[in-house]
Amino acid sequence: MSGPKPSRWARASFGATAADLTEAVTLAIHQAHALAMAAHISSTLRPNDAYGATLHVAQYEQLVEHARDIAGISVRRPADVSCRFDLVVNDDPPVVLYPLRYATDPTRDRERARLPQPVSDLRKTLLTLNTRNVERQLTLDQALAEPELLDAQLAEEEAMLEELARLGKVATVGFGSNPAAGIFVFGWGEIDLVNAKTGEIAWLHWEDLPGTDELGGSIVPPIMPTGGTGRTGRFDDVPLADDLGLALRPPLSNPPGDDPQEPRPGTGTGDRE
Repeated sequence: MSGPKPSRWARASFGATAADLTEAVTLAIHQAHALAMAAHISSTLRPNDAYGATLHVAQYEQLVEHARDIAGISVRRPADVSCRFDLVVNDDPPVVLYPLRYATDPTRDRERARLPQPVSDLRKTLLTLNTRNVERQLTLDQALAEPELLDAQLAEEEAMLEELARLGKVATVGFGSNPAAGIFVFGWGEIDLVNAKTGEIAWLHWEDLPGTDELGGSIVPPIMPTGGTGRTGRFDDVPLADDLGLALRPPLSNPPGDDPQEPRPGTGTGDRE
């Protein structure tokens, strides 16, 4: 790779794949942003719904697409855990790559970032793998449940954690982006889910990732509309200067092209012939 060398944390986390993963992750997230921008532009919508929905799917798919051919990388979906997307896993040492768009506003400080509510079970499970001291605390529903049902629930949760624990720790690929500012923060590290109710997280480690220009990677840019406004024009964006020959009919006037009509004969009860 012609770009910057992987950091000490990356080498410790990923071993022999650190350099290739640095490049793959960088290209993947920027390509996901490009695809989301293309969806945003083609939708012609003012809100960012198309961008956000596309990015949510593309971040997983592009990570898999760019990393799957790296020696020492596996693509897996944890068993018995609700997860729509395949995850990139470094085999030795075992580390799960988890993409997280944690900011949509450039003014949002990373240390004050919160996960969207409600926090999904997958995020809760993945992010607690990095917790230094995990304590079991029953929810209100669990506290009121029958002992047999509670034991079954806890056993199921433990099985999920054990399954994911076999994959090792989680490296979070964090970034902030929106259609107007692009990707304004981008890096990776480790986070801990401090409070599942509020979505509060704590960064155990963070470091910036390089831009695509530093790697010489190829990103397919979205097709911009003529004029480079970043949004395709709507049919009602331009003032109607041409009335197309149409005009309001003066009140009480006859229909155009019609001759005055003779009054209709009365229909009363007068004499018949």
